[in-house]
Amino acid sequence: MTDSDTIPIGFAITELDPGGAERAFTQLVTRLDRSVWTPTVYCLSGRGELAETIKAVGIPVHFLDAGGKWDLGLIGRFASRLKKDRPQILQTFLHHANIAGRIAAWRAGVPTVIGGIRVSEERDPMRLRMDRWTQNFVKMNVCVSPSVAEFSRDSGGISSDKLRVIPNGVEIERFSTAVPIDWKSLGLPSNAEVILAVGRLDEQKRPLLAFQFCLPLFEDKPLLHLVFAGIGPDEEKINELAKQHHVSDKVHCLGTRGDVPELMRGSKLLLHTSAWEGAPNVILEALAAGLPVIATENPGNRDALRGGDWGLLIPDIPSEITLFLDSILKSEEAITELKEMASRAQVALQRDATWEATVSSYENLYRELLSQL
Repeated sequence: MTDSDTIPIGFAITELDPGGAERAFTQLVTRLDRSVWTPTVYCLSGRGELAETIKAVGIPVHFLDAGGKWDLGLIGRFASRLKKDRPQILQTFLHHANIAGRIAAWRAGVPTVIGGIRVSEERDPMRLRMDRWTQNFVKMNVCVSPSVAEFSRDSGGISSDKLRVIPNGVEIERFSTAVPIDWKSLGLPSNAEVILAVGRLDEQKRPLLAFQFCLPLFEDKPLLHLVFAGIGPDEEKINELAKQHHVSDKVHCLGTRGDVPELMRGSKLLLHTSAWEGAPNVILEALAAGLPVIATENPGNRDALRGGDWGLLIPDIPSEITLFLDSILKSEEAITELKEMASRAQVALQRDATWEATVSSYENLYRELLSQL
């Protein structure tokens, strides 16, 4: 097949700053079989760090420079760009790109549009309604987990025949072979016992809940430290609370990190306190690193931990969780059991959750829908 025979395909996303969905999007786009597909990326917002990763492999990235959710010119700019590129398929990721992409593709005459549903959207009912109202423009929606597909059907009102589950892959080797971080390089004791939280510091991930869980443990555990990797609006609150409770030397907000595998390999536990999820990449990455996981009970976390076979699911009751964490940290037997869960998960992920398998599933879906034209 020559370059002229390849199939033009577009990918749209709301932004390209580092995040779980954005990293998954980047993995998909950059791993496509370029002897079959010619991908082009459309980013609704301005420049993001991951755009450089995509452009580095020769994939064009067009920035639509949306001026906020009420940018009335966005659809016109998007449609104009699609008319020039003439993709046979437009695959979208995240809510705003899903909606804008559907309308722009309709105006531009793109024959096949595929939505990307990454989370069970419990925060904003209007998003669910907009998703449902625009389904006539969509041939299929890719859901990142079974729980997201179930939520999209039962709460979102989307027909089951328009829902396809394709889980994220995991970069197993990157996480399993990382060299554990030397905590001393970050100002912690070299023998620190670190509870790690990775993700955006906001109401969905609930970092303040992780702080609340761990606060009573610091006094009796001099080596215990709580480390946050991520940015968000709750960072200032965390630092203020740490100062108020005189534990600023025990609680560390590291910001965005490029060494998450090394952080995971050097930690004792991953504590994931999200209120809702689609498919939490951070849990799968921790398991790939062999790091034991404790996560709050919700459908996305339950999917990722295979109902509790790969880690522990906990209710949102701070006093009970503090006692629970305390008992685990005091028990080598409990830690060993959690490590064994993570080891079993690591083996299963190596077999079933590679990015090669994920991209192959997307490509098969694209071929299936093109054959229906």
